[in-house]
Amino acid sequence: MAIEQNIVSIVGATGAQGGSVARSLKQNPHFEVRCITRDTNSPGAKALMNEGFNVIKADGANAEEMERALAGSWGAFINVATEGQEFDIAVALQRSILSSAAAAGVKHVVFSSAPDARKLTAGRAPVPNLDVKAQAAEWGDACPVFETFTPVMLSWYLENFEHPILAELLGGFPIHEDQDGYLSCRVPLWGGEEEVPFISVKDDFGDLVHGVFLNPVRWNRAVIQCNGELMSWADMVQAYVAGKNSSFCGLLATNQLKGTQKTANGIIVTGKKARFMPYIPAEEMPTFECGGIQDLFIYSQLRGGDYYGNGPSETRTACQLKRDAWKAKGRKGRETMMTVREYFERLHVS
Repeated sequence: MAIEQNIVSIVGATGAQGGSVARSLKQNPHFEVRCITRDTNSPGAKALMNEGFNVIKADGANAEEMERALAGSWGAFINVATEGQEFDIAVALQRSILSSAAAAGVKHVVFSSAPDARKLTAGRAPVPNLDVKAQAAEWGDACPVFETFTPVMLSWYLENFEHPILAELLGGFPIHEDQDGYLSCRVPLWGGEEEVPFISVKDDFGDLVHGVFLNPVRWNRAVIQCNGELMSWADMVQAYVAGKNSSFCGLLATNQLKGTQKTANGIIVTGKKARFMPYIPAEEMPTFECGGIQDLFIYSQLRGGDYYGNGPSETRTACQLKRDAWKAKGRKGRETMMTVREYFERLHVS
C-alpha cells in the first residue's frame, strides 16, 4: 500500500537552513521534498540533485514563476537571503514569495524570521538584518490563506566558528591567535544572564522545522526559538578548550577567564591558550564592514538577553521538536540537540 505524501517545498534550499530542512524531511516517507532555488547550476543545487532531491528553478522576484514552483505544495519552508539588499527591497522580496505561496494554495508555512528589534526596543536599537525579516513575517502572519504560519528564529550558528573571515569578527577565535598568543574571543556581553543561544544548523535546525510540519496546528503562530544550548561567551570558550580533550596530543591547554588561568581538566591537548575579553561598551567592537553587528549586541543588552521577544531564551521547545522528528525518521540519527562542547569535540577530532 502506497504511503500518502505531503509535498513540502523549500525556498532557499541551497542555503544552510534550507539544506538542513531538506535532508531531515527526506528521511520521513510521509513527506515529498521539493527544493526551489534561483540557480539550478550552483554547486549547492547540484549537490542536492546528486542526493536525489527534486530541484526546481524559480526566482523569488518573479511572482508567477515562484507560484508555479510552489503549486501543489501542502507546506513550505521559506528562507530568503536579504544580505546586501536595501531594506524596503528585501521586505518586498520576502512578501512577494509569501504572496506566491498563498496564490499557490500552500496551507502550512514555516518562515525563517527574526525578532523585530526596532519594535521591541521602542525604536532605540533597530537591527536592520533582523527587522527586515520581522516585517516580512507580519505579512505572512496576517495572511488569511495560510491555515498555519510558524516563524522560526535562530541566533548564533556554531558553524560560524569554522569560517576564518567570521572569526575576525570574534577577535580571531577560534582560528587566529592574537599578538599575545591567545585565541581571544572578543565580543560584547550578551546581557541579562549571559545565555547566548547557540545551534548547529546542519545537525539540528532541519529537525526542528521537521517537527513543526509534523503538527503544524500545534505550532501555529508560535515563535520557535531554535536553540541547541544556552551558554555565556566565557563558558563557550571554556567548552572549546575542554572539547579539545578528545583529541590526542601531549601539550597543556589553558583557559584564561576573568583574569585567572584554568587547566582544561588537566588533560593535555594543544599548546594554544584561549580567553574571553568582552568589549565594554558594545560600540567598541570593530565591525570589519559587517553592518549591524554592534546593533545586535546593543539590542540584546537592552533586552536583558531576551533576544527572541517571546520570553526568556529556552531549549525546551527545540528539544521536543528534535525528539518528535527523530521518532518520525524511524529513530535514526541523534535524539538530542548538539551541545557546544560536542560540536567542538567533533571539529577537532575530524
